[in-house]
Amino acid sequence: MHSIPETKKSHLWRKIIWHTDPEDHPLGPYHWVEIYCCEESNGYAVWYVRKLARDETRGVPGVESGDYLLNFYPRTSRDDAIERAVLLANCAPTADQVIRELDTLASTAQKV
Repeated sequence: MHSIPETKKSHLWRKIIWHTDPEDHPLGPYHWVEIYCCEESNGYAVWYVRKLARDETRGVPGVESGDYLLNFYPRTSRDDAIERAVLLANCAPTADQVIRELDTLASTAQKV
């Protein structure tokens, strides 16, 4: 049985939108894009994690890799937070289009 890392125990829902194919890049660095909803000490947060290479052509030009807080919800809005994460993760038919949408949101989000 696999143990869940401490940093992931508060995750209520997550989806990896895109990740490096290890068959195509067996020796290269691993890159990915994900969105998740997690429980914070005073509510719920929806995060966009963008870990792409500097020369990656996916997404909106100029958006840096990082963790972006897209939305924060009070303790009474758990389901709203999960719903927001699910809708954002599935807002377009292809991964590249989803990344562009999330990059657009990241431009006004808090980067950590």
